[in-house]
Amino acid sequence: MMKMFGALFVTFVCATLMGCGSHEHKYVIGISQCSLTDWRYQLKDELVLASYFNEDVEIRMAFADDDDVQQSRQIDSLLNTGLDLLIVSPNQVKGLSGSMKRAQDMKVPVILYDRKMNDVEFAAFMGADNYAIGNMMGEFAAAQLKGKGNIAEIGGLKGSSPAKERHQGFADAIKKYPDLKIVGYAEGDWKEESGAKAMEEILKYYDGPIDLVFGDNDRMALGARKVLSSRGQLDGQENEVLYLGVDALPISDGGMENVRDGLLIASGIYPTCGDELIELALKILRGEPYEKNNVLETSIVTKENANVLLLQYREVQKRAGYIAKMHNLVGKIKDESETRAMLSIAMCLFTGVVFVFLILIIHANRIKDCLNEELRQKNDELIRKNEELDAEKARVEQQRDQLEEQRDQLLDATTQTLIENQPTEPEKSAEIPQKNEFMEKFLSCVDEKLDSPTLSVEDISQEMCVSRVQLYRKVKSLAQKSPVEIIRERRLQRASELLQDPSLSISEVAYRVGFSAPSYFTKCYKEFFGKNPRS
Repeated sequence: MMKMFGALFVTFVCATLMGCGSHEHKYVIGISQCSLTDWRYQLKDELVLASYFNEDVEIRMAFADDDDVQQSRQIDSLLNTGLDLLIVSPNQVKGLSGSMKRAQDMKVPVILYDRKMNDVEFAAFMGADNYAIGNMMGEFAAAQLKGKGNIAEIGGLKGSSPAKERHQGFADAIKKYPDLKIVGYAEGDWKEESGAKAMEEILKYYDGPIDLVFGDNDRMALGARKVLSSRGQLDGQENEVLYLGVDALPISDGGMENVRDGLLIASGIYPTCGDELIELALKILRGEPYEKNNVLETSIVTKENANVLLLQYREVQKRAGYIAKMHNLVGKIKDESETRAMLSIAMCLFTGVVFVFLILIIHANRIKDCLNEELRQKNDELIRKNEELDAEKARVEQQRDQLEEQRDQLLDATTQTLIENQPTEPEKSAEIPQKNEFMEKFLSCVDEKLDSPTLSVEDISQEMCVSRVQLYRKVKSLAQKSPVEIIRERRLQRASELLQDPSLSISEVAYRVGFSAPSYFTKCYKEFFGKNPRS
């Protein structure tokens, strides 16, 4: 924001000093927005502000109500007024092909902003990476839930590229955590009311616990929150439901304030950057070099940094208000007189602007340093907690295996005593299958449940319809190893095969063969094979 404000100030001063009395050709830029949400109000204000600093630009806007037909008509009307360039935020990836073809025939370059379209010729695209935002929010959700829990997702408008990409990014992120489940998914249309309806649709077919709700934007997440709150955050549920959104608008009752006030635990920043959009349009119109694909940077707003970002935004808004007032003042002065008085005022303004601009640069650098330090500390804390959790899992898993081995040792001694005391007691052949059949059935039962961290000898003995004593005696006599030893070896051998796939991490392999702690898996692997995984 500070970068945008500084650039606008410098441009404003140059326009003031150089634009007196000039009446050059104006570039007419048409802007077609698919709707008029809070996020698009913010963009509209930035576009108007950016136009103050480019006297050769005239912007004409139209807003459709999430209606493809209406937006197509509005684009045709804009083209009829005579445009030099068209900026379009399409309602869906399809539906505007006719209007886009007409713009192409009229040699009007098109910038797709915020959303993409299929099979459409365009000069440039500008917007945030919606897949990356969804993926970032998925990783954040996994960290908050410590890799385990039930998630409900409220998707955006069906058919729009942000909705598809944010959902895919979020889903791909949580795939890495087997204990995270999306227990319900429904779509809205970006408005709060639609988020509430989507949450009600989910509750029609799912009445279990919900640990977290992810909305494709903040308003829909808040709509879902109202529904769950009216039901007592799901009556009887032990934990409070967490809510995540996207947009993080710094306006009144916007995403940043909702994060600050605890209604959302976090929101992904979806930047507007109206000044950069106008700058890109002018590069195209002036024949200057430009990038065809312009991806805007994003980040996460949490309770820890929301207040700082809001303070920064209010400072920017205050300065923007000054810019608007100065723009009106300069316009009046230019209408009244183009004399040296105008130049004197501009020079005074320039001096004040430079002074304020320098203060803002210093302030922005301090805020940036504070934010970077806060983010680093939070990241270190998350890493430390994950390491402690993994160590605890390894300790529990190792104790479980040690108890299993001690139990088998005791069973071995008890069985030997029984054999010595009752040498003539024959084993009932009808209870245990033949040698080969028995081992094949035992190994098959092990392999079927190899990925379960809770797999035990009791589970296998029940499935084979024999007692643990019988299972132990038969396996020990046939393989000279206990069932516990064979289970561990089968897991490690399967892990060795999976490690041949470079796309799988050591943690993923550990989870797939039934180890809940990657560090304990590494220890067992080294003891069995005499080397570290992938060494």
